[in-house]
Amino acid sequence: MKAALLTPDRKIVVEELPEPEISKGNEIMVRVRCVGICGSDVHYFRYGRIGDQVVRDRIILGHEASGEVVAVGQEVEKLKVGDRVAIEPSISCGDCPQCRKGKPNLCPRVLFLGTPPVDGALREFLVMPESNLVKLPEGVTYAEGALAEPLAIGLYAVRLSCFRPGDSVLVIGAGPIGLSVVFAAASLSRNLVVRDLLPWRLEMAKLLGATEVVLVSQERRSLSLRKDEELFDVVFEAAGKEETFQEATRNVRVGGNMVLIGIPDKDEVGLNPHLLRRKEVLVTNVRRSAHTTEMALQLVAQHRGLLNRMITHTFPLQETERALSLVGAYGDGVVKAMIEL
Repeated sequence: MKAALLTPDRKIVVEELPEPEISKGNEIMVRVRCVGICGSDVHYFRYGRIGDQVVRDRIILGHEASGEVVAVGQEVEKLKVGDRVAIEPSISCGDCPQCRKGKPNLCPRVLFLGTPPVDGALREFLVMPESNLVKLPEGVTYAEGALAEPLAIGLYAVRLSCFRPGDSVLVIGAGPIGLSVVFAAASLSRNLVVRDLLPWRLEMAKLLGATEVVLVSQERRSLSLRKDEELFDVVFEAAGKEETFQEATRNVRVGGNMVLIGIPDKDEVGLNPHLLRRKEVLVTNVRRSAHTTEMALQLVAQHRGLLNRMITHTFPLQETERALSLVGAYGDGVVKAMIEL
C-alpha cells in the first residue's frame, strides 16, 4: 500500500509499505478514501511535537478519516464488506477508571491515530476495531464523513461548556474546530460572536449561524472595552495562541465559562488568575471528544449542503506535504483540506 510518512526532519515522503493484517476477531480492514488535515497534523509537521508527544521516528499522520470496509474479522457483528464508514481515531482500553466513567478520551492507555508512536490514516489500508467504525448515512460522501471527527469535537466542547439556551457566546478562532463550535451552538445562542484573522473563515462562520463576525484588526479595541453587561456567558478559545487565551479571560463575564480547545505552539501559556478568580470563571479544557461521533454524522447528513462548504481544498496522497504547508500558512482561502486516496 501507499502511505505518507512524516520523517524526524519534518519532511513528508510517500512510500510503499506492507498492507496491515487483521489479527483479532473484532477487527476490520478499511480501504481509506479520505483524510482531513487537522491542526494537530500541522503541529507535528512544523514543530515535530505536541507537548511530550514527540516525533522520534517516521510516522504516518492523519486521524480524520473515512473509507470502505474490505475485510472483517470472525467476531464482527454489525458491519460487512462494502459498508462505507467514518473512523473514530481513539482506541481506548475500555477497562480503566476513565473508560468506566464514560470518558474514553481520557484513557491513559489510549492509542490515537497519527499521534506518536501510533501510525495514522494517511495510507491506503487501515485495520481498526469494529467499535471504532460508524457507518456513513446514506448519501454522505467520504469527504463529509471525515468531517465527523472535528465536528464531534465541537459538539463535545459545547456539551462540556454548561451551555444554556439563550447564553451569549464568543468563539475565538474560526478554523474547522471553531466553526464546528459555531454550528453546534448557533441554534441555542441569542448572541454568537466569532473573531478571527481571516475574512473567508468569518464568512463561513456567518453561514453556520454566527450573529456577528469581526476581524481581529477591527475588533481588538472594541472587545477589550466592552462593559461588564456586554461580556459573554461562554467563551470558546479555538485559536491556540497566548494572546487569545488572554482575550478569552478578558471577555468572559462574571460567573461565566471559558472553554479551551486550541493547542498552543508552546507547552505553557499565561493566564490571569487574579481576573479569573474575581470573576469566578469556570475554566474547562477539551481533550478530543467522547460519544459524539454518531451525532456528528447525523448532523452532517442533515446539513450536507451547508457543512460540506467547509471543505475548500482536496489533494491526492502524493501532495500531502503541500496540503500541510497550505493549512499551516492559512493560504489560498483554506478552511478544511482533504486528502483523497
